Amino acid sequence: MPIRYFLLCVLFLTALTNVVPVAPVAAQEDDRFTWNGMIRSRLQGDYQDGSRAVNRFMYGAFLNATLRVTDRIDVTGKVMTGNPKAITVADWMSYGDLFEREYPYISWMYARIRPNPSLTLTAGKFPLPFFRPTQVVLDSDLSPEGLAQQITTKSADGSATFGLNFGQFMINQVASPVKDLDRTYFLGGQAMARFNQPGRSQTLAVAYYTVGGADSLYAAQNLKSPALIVAANSNRPNADRTGYLSEFRMINFSGQYTQTVNGRPLALNADYVLNTGADDMRHGITGSVMYGSTGKVGDTRTGFQAYLMQQDATLAPFSNIDYTQTNTKGAALFFGHHLIEKLTVDIHLYTRKYDSPETHVSPVANNAWRTRLRVMFMLRLN
Repeated sequence: MPIRYFLLCVLFLTALTNVVPVAPVAAQEDDRFTWNGMIRSRLQGDYQDGSRAVNRFMYGAFLNATLRVTDRIDVTGKVMTGNPKAITVADWMSYGDLFEREYPYISWMYARIRPNPSLTLTAGKFPLPFFRPTQVVLDSDLSPEGLAQQITTKSADGSATFGLNFGQFMINQVASPVKDLDRTYFLGGQAMARFNQPGRSQTLAVAYYTVGGADSLYAAQNLKSPALIVAANSNRPNADRTGYLSEFRMINFSGQYTQTVNGRPLALNADYVLNTGADDMRHGITGSVMYGSTGKVGDTRTGFQAYLMQQDATLAPFSNIDYTQTNTKGAALFFGHHLIEKLTVDIHLYTRKYDSPETHVSPVANNAWRTRLRVMFMLRLN
């Protein structure tokens, strides 16, 4: 606990010192340290026939900092608000929870080493190292602990890039607040290729992911009172309800096509996952179309997403794509606009329905379509 607050203060004070203009002679030192952060607030409403609407007003914040130790070594840390017991860690809190139920905590702390331009080694607690256009298998909020390796090579003319991504990590290590998850490990490997032409690009990837000791996740969520983790709960239990019915050995095919249309980016994303550790209910597919960006003041982005996720297609606690989970089908609309300098608004509208809720451990909103409207404001700190 004291270390957490010490690092929080260090990152905060360091960020403040970098806001103040410095003399040109210090420019080289400034380049050695970079930081970014964001404060977010959202109003979220869930609506469903036959039940009372639920509205929530939430907020969150994070601060990232990177120190370039040498030309080949970086050290990065991230402090954020929220609940560290959430498997798909996010910084969202209800108003009034800060320092009462939830505290700022360290989400990332890792070193990245580049022995040569083609090889990157990562160790610590870090963001996911895989290409994932739609987060169908792994949510972007995951902060695993362990090791990762990335190998990349480019063609002579720079029009093609080929890469291998590997990860060996725990989702929540012994150092985590959730001690019961120390047996859950994740191994993954991915091959990818990206091809570039003027105004457009294509990216293809195939990955294999396996989860060992997944039943400790089940126990922490379903056999402990109160539950030790906050995560999706939509995979099937075994007959004794002591673990999951299926194992999780997943093959993931990913693709992305981007092109500039009328001066704005258009992106088509798709993911398909097959869990070879399940006998049935093991397929999942999701896709999205996004047009525009919110990079500059006045810019607008719109998009559409659709998904069909069978019940054991992926390990649900890892793949909670905001509003989907497994065992569900649905669609979403997106709209974003850069209002003023550093302030962006996003509006998301989701609708979904569970297909076979009788097998849920803790059924919620069974056999009903539910719609969520989310209005979110994001203020960048630099």
